Amino acid sequence: MKNVNPKPKCRLLTAVVIGLVSVGSLCAEEKSWKDETVLISPQGDQTVVRPLEGDKILFRNADPQLAVEWGMANARTTVVLAGQYVMSDRIDIARDDVTLIIDEGAEISLNPKTEHTSITPGFRGRNGKLYPHPALIYNHGRNNVRVMCFGTLVGPGPIVFDGRNEKRTCGIEGGLLLVTGSTDGSLWLIDSRRVHVPLMAPDSGIDAVLVLEGCEDCKLGMIVNLAAKPGGQTGETVDLNSSNRGIAIDRLVGERSQEIIDCNGSHANVKEIVSVGEPRKLLCFTVRSGRRFTSRPACPDRLDVWKATVLEDVADVRRRIEVPKLPDALPRFTVKATVEVTLEDGSKKVYTKEVEIDVRDGGVKPKKKK
Repeated sequence: MKNVNPKPKCRLLTAVVIGLVSVGSLCAEEKSWKDETVLISPQGDQTVVRPLEGDKILFRNADPQLAVEWGMANARTTVVLAGQYVMSDRIDIARDDVTLIIDEGAEISLNPKTEHTSITPGFRGRNGKLYPHPALIYNHGRNNVRVMCFGTLVGPGPIVFDGRNEKRTCGIEGGLLLVTGSTDGSLWLIDSRRVHVPLMAPDSGIDAVLVLEGCEDCKLGMIVNLAAKPGGQTGETVDLNSSNRGIAIDRLVGERSQEIIDCNGSHANVKEIVSVGEPRKLLCFTVRSGRRFTSRPACPDRLDVWKATVLEDVADVRRRIEVPKLPDALPRFTVKATVEVTLEDGSKKVYTKEVEIDVRDGGVKPKKKK
């Protein structure tokens, strides 16, 4: 085991203010979050929307996409329960301050027989051409949106937060993105500010777990990219594609990665990097790699890493995920991811991240722009 560039740890003292709330206001708050929560589930060849309590059907449609979008248009919290959902097109998030939770047993995919909306403009390749970039869940310019996926997202571009606008500013302010289920492709944040990504630990290795372009002041917790097969390799854990500023990362865990972090025209501060097995590259700066989506200006490359550990002689690595039983766990629940690495000498290294979610608080509201 190697320790690279160790730095002294710092302690941050946080003041917590506890206020008194009357019994009446607590009851009103409880009623409010229940009234603003809906459940999505399959029923025969239909997808139905029900309230959190009771069996009344609020909306039904043969197309699951329309059911999910109806839920988010009419409720603050939408929970997609276990089942298969084949969408005719992507799910568009149409308003600020909503939460979408995809349950552990839910699988969302696009119908191959329908025409799908792609992001416009699309992904610009190094040859300068634009290529279509589909998405399953698409947030275009909506603030304080929280998306949590414990289930399965099938297809490229599973979740995209897209804040691009004509002013070339961060068009998305606030929000949360959390993924512990299965995805086929990278999660994207584009031109977004103060989005919190506390945990990403999909169940199979992909090219890059999370890609950021044109983002500011985003806080990332533990981002994990483990190989799909024992002893296998992964691509990148985090790709700072271009023009990112003030990105704070707690921990990156990658298995025999092409690059655990790729930093291009960006600035990030990383507390810890853990390589499971020898990485092909630990860090990477790609000179003049070019922007793909954002039109925001790049900044000088700067990557501050406090601690990097290479676990060379790995015998086994296991990923354990603990997610809530929905909807019973609402409104407050904990998500936990554990990466346990067993070395050839029998010793173990364990890396854990717990995230507490409360659907009642809605996250930090963005400040009004002057």
